[in-house]
Amino acid sequence: MSAMQEDVWISSSCSICFSFCPIRVHRVNGVVTKIEGNPDDPVTNGRICARGLSGMMLLYDPNRVNTPLKRTNPEKGIGIDPKWVPISWDEAIETIVAKLKKIQAEDPKKLLVSGSVAIMDATNLLFSFGLAFGSPNTWVGGAGNHCGNGKHLIGGLTHAAWSAQPDPNYCNYFLNFGVPTGTGAYYGVTAMVQRMADARDRGMKHVCIDPWLGMPAENADEWIPIRPGTDAALALAMVNLLLNEYGIYDIENLKGHTNAPYLVKSDGHYLRDSDDKPLMWDSVDGRAKPYDAEFKDFALEGEYTIEGVTVRPAFALLKQHVRKYTPEMAAQITDIPPSTIRRLAREFGEAAQVGNTIVIEGKEFPYRPVTVAYFKGPQAHRHSTLICMAFELLGAIVGAHGPGGFIGMNARSLGHPETGFPQWSPKEGPDGLLATGRWMAGTPPWPSAEPQKPNDVGLGQLITTCVVSSIAPMVMLDPGKYGLHYKPEMHIQMGTNYIMCLADPEKIAEAFKDVFTVDINIFLDESAEIADIVLPDASYLERLSIYADWMSSGSPVDYWSYCIRQPVVKPIYERRPANQVLLEIAEKVGLLPDMYTLMNVIFEFREPHNLDPQKKYSWEEIVDRRYKSWFGEKYGLEWFKKNGVLSWPKKAEEVYWHPFVKTRVPVYFEHFLTLKEQIESIREETALFEELDLGDYQPFPDWKPCPSHEEKRTDFDLFAIYFRVPYHSFTFTTENPWLDEVARTDPNAYFININAETANRKGIKEGDWVEMESAATGQKVRAQAKLGEGIHPEVVAVGGYGGHWVKTLPIASQPGKGVAFNWLLRQSFEYMDTMSLNQDLCVKVKLTKVVGP
Repeated sequence: MSAMQEDVWISSSCSICFSFCPIRVHRVNGVVTKIEGNPDDPVTNGRICARGLSGMMLLYDPNRVNTPLKRTNPEKGIGIDPKWVPISWDEAIETIVAKLKKIQAEDPKKLLVSGSVAIMDATNLLFSFGLAFGSPNTWVGGAGNHCGNGKHLIGGLTHAAWSAQPDPNYCNYFLNFGVPTGTGAYYGVTAMVQRMADARDRGMKHVCIDPWLGMPAENADEWIPIRPGTDAALALAMVNLLLNEYGIYDIENLKGHTNAPYLVKSDGHYLRDSDDKPLMWDSVDGRAKPYDAEFKDFALEGEYTIEGVTVRPAFALLKQHVRKYTPEMAAQITDIPPSTIRRLAREFGEAAQVGNTIVIEGKEFPYRPVTVAYFKGPQAHRHSTLICMAFELLGAIVGAHGPGGFIGMNARSLGHPETGFPQWSPKEGPDGLLATGRWMAGTPPWPSAEPQKPNDVGLGQLITTCVVSSIAPMVMLDPGKYGLHYKPEMHIQMGTNYIMCLADPEKIAEAFKDVFTVDINIFLDESAEIADIVLPDASYLERLSIYADWMSSGSPVDYWSYCIRQPVVKPIYERRPANQVLLEIAEKVGLLPDMYTLMNVIFEFREPHNLDPQKKYSWEEIVDRRYKSWFGEKYGLEWFKKNGVLSWPKKAEEVYWHPFVKTRVPVYFEHFLTLKEQIESIREETALFEELDLGDYQPFPDWKPCPSHEEKRTDFDLFAIYFRVPYHSFTFTTENPWLDEVARTDPNAYFININAETANRKGIKEGDWVEMESAATGQKVRAQAKLGEGIHPEVVAVGGYGGHWVKTLPIASQPGKGVAFNWLLRQSFEYMDTMSLNQDLCVKVKLTKVVGP
């Protein structure tokens, strides 16, 4: 071996999904030859999934964008050739800056910026750019309306966290409502799959309720097929059985740690004192007191008259509210037998061990080793927020938020042992209810922002319960309908194939056909097809990120883990990292000082390392200051370059923080009534938003049918759903040849999966080409049929990643590589949850045998 030969391992982190696992990259003579997990990370234990292993296929893909491109065809639309010509970076930047300055002078709101959850660091930088520019129009453009908005909203209110995970260390009974990975845990899959496997090995029971026997049902102890969009009916029937028939609930938790004792008037609002504090009834003293007074005992039942006003505790109203959800009623809705519903409720209630305690690290905690887990599938429906409320009620009534329960993802941090940073904690908010200590994006859900007449195309100022709005294209098609007097004229986007990934791609393309779009991209994908300028981005192996952690750790237990994402090779050709391009554009437009000010807030810089708006920093300096702001002077960029991962054990009072924080979790969502009244007032004032159904703004959940449940045409007789697999990320990875090879070995990945009996009834055989026509849009998609028993007979299931159509993705666009599910979905308020703006993914289809693709 030559003495000059290079052979190095470089620490970094993956960015092919949003788990951001620490990795080590082997580089020999300037060429990446291998990627593996970082063994210094105690969260993943040095393991990564197929996506992480395949990263070099992304790095060296011959179909990547390598130079700035300019559109020469003025006509825009799906399938229309942009007639790209290469241009220099100078021409590209000059064109972009000139457009921005023109819009800045006319109306800054005419700029729209959009990013992706898979590159949150760059997305947050882009959002800093947009806000500094003066535009309220920031948009998560790809997975936005498929995201967990309902879960994020209700999870923030009940767990003080963006998301929650099962406690793999102590859970004994795992009730999984279709969380779409093999572990039943959506975030940090690599970290959690090991922990959940260990939990199964020690005896944890995993019950999966899902229309499709894919992941995670194939790894469960029991699979219970359910009709899509009906999970809330099952959850509420179980709540009814536990409260009103079995009498299994955690009285002490409900009294002391929820708002179940709050007194409620006949109009649904709390009874409040002269200081506007909610009142509770002291059953010993026989009088009402404000929630923060000294109590001898809290009343959960009864009816009281106070100064002529009749009130009841929220808990009494809850017991009454759920009585109608009998197992027999729920069975008709869900297609699950009443006996099974009764058994599930009994098993869950008994497994909760109400009244038991456990000692961890010398501290005693309530021990409720049951988890109710849910995410995209069961909550991605017309009434998403109500569905999530029902799930959380099931866990809350038995007190399953401590050891063994559903754990808020890193809701409390007491900091690194040496420095005490970073540090945050849930706290008591207005009305004594739970407020977050740290929130991933936008305004935290509590206290809720007051709705205002919107001036943003996402209507986020009106629908303040929406965490991540994705309806910009719908509003842009007719801004005046929503009271807006402008339409965005320029769009800067990165990391998201929004044309393909949002409902009804033709409508999305129509919304952007007159918008000058700058697409910072790695590939010429479906969204690049309608762009005006495409800038060649660097991949995650070619860039330095300002942070590379998602909610601080891939596991809710055991360890904190922060890692670096640094370039392992220099960008080749004319590729440039998006973050540095944005800062260059910001400087030329005159935004840099304001952008620094916003970055100090968004990225949580801390004295003395915050950014001085009067200075200019290199990207490396900015990243160094961010690390030192979070972890202290010792742990700057150079430390992370050398060591890769900073980790330390989590304390029990961080993971199971409820006994250490004085606050109450809502089981009665009174403020939703207030928000409804405020939006109604805006409707009366503006004569707008009449199509916005406010019926779901209610304090208790109900099951309500999706539009697909009300489809009357008998030939549209099947529910179409999509599933996820752990080797693809959104639609992004289907161009990766290694991952495509994995998918082609999966018997279900690229097919339309049909129940064998249903297929036989329709004359469809294994391998036949079939066409699905959407009842919502009339659009049609085709794929080959795969028959099996592991699917509800009323359902067809397809992978949620296939169906590319642009030939600049030569692997992904080949015939037989699945279908693009979004053609089947309609984007309108009728087909989304009007509280969270989640897209309804439950669509009725007509299935027809056809000849060929």
